[in-house]
Amino acid sequence: MDHIVVDVEIKKTIEETLGGWDSTDQLGVSVAVVYEFQTDRFRIYGDTEAELLALRERLMKADRISGYNIWKFDFPVIFGLPGRERVEALRPKTNDILRRIWQSLGHDPDVFRKETHGNWGLDAVVRGTLGSVGKVANGALAPKWYQAGRYGELCNYCVDDVTLERDLAIFVDKYGFVVNGNTGQVLKITA
Repeated sequence: MDHIVVDVEIKKTIEETLGGWDSTDQLGVSVAVVYEFQTDRFRIYGDTEAELLALRERLMKADRISGYNIWKFDFPVIFGLPGRERVEALRPKTNDILRRIWQSLGHDPDVFRKETHGNWGLDAVVRGTLGSVGKVANGALAPKWYQAGRYGELCNYCVDDVTLERDLAIFVDKYGFVVNGNTGQVLKITA
């Protein structure tokens, strides 16, 4: 099976984008990283139109795509869709761990409410579940690094997030639960 993990970083900060998080068509891709299980390699996609087209083709070709909040954020950003619209062709092969967490909690995964959906960020879940040190930085820094031309830090951050997401996907597939590092809550993950 051609199983990959994907993560994207954006060009613009949420504050400088009219419509904020829901303006997924305006945020732009600064860098994206794909981890391929078959080859055990990372692929880095830059901010050019050719790279973006290659990334889209890679996603369409994959049999399974894992990630964290990819359904409502990464995919709409990569495909330049407004209002977090979906790429329906990717639905059957999407393994969005955050979406699965929200569904396991009994929350609507398509309607974010901070009071119910919050507190399950990648850092908290990775620290609690894998016992790892967590993320190397906050995602809000990524567009600032891009704008400042600090591409090494940007790529390193994105590769690190993909590594965490890969390890989390492996764990969830094998054991079927996650632990929230902020609260200690153990959550059985539904398919």
